[in-house]
Amino acid sequence: MGTTSPQPPHVPAGTVLELSKEDWRYGGFTLFLRVESVRDDLSSYYDDEWVWVSGQQLARDGTPLGQLDALVRVSALPGAEDPAALGEQFD
Repeated sequence: MGTTSPQPPHVPAGTVLELSKEDWRYGGFTLFLRVESVRDDLSSYYDDEWVWVSGQQLARDGTPLGQLDALVRVSALPGAEDPAALGEQFD
């Protein structure tokens, strides 16, 4: 039997994420991101807890600020399961 890798939750294009500085890497500030795509693989380099999300960075008022690829904590995405439960599911 094959081993199935965990998948990030489905986040539809157009969803606006509000990510605290702890929920995405390398920014150090709250990020508003209109999702364009979520990579369908979790990075084993980041212990399957982070995923790349591409989208349009937004100002607080919704003004587009440019394209951004963000490394986002899976548990911060809508529809994410408890990370401990995800691990149990694929052990």
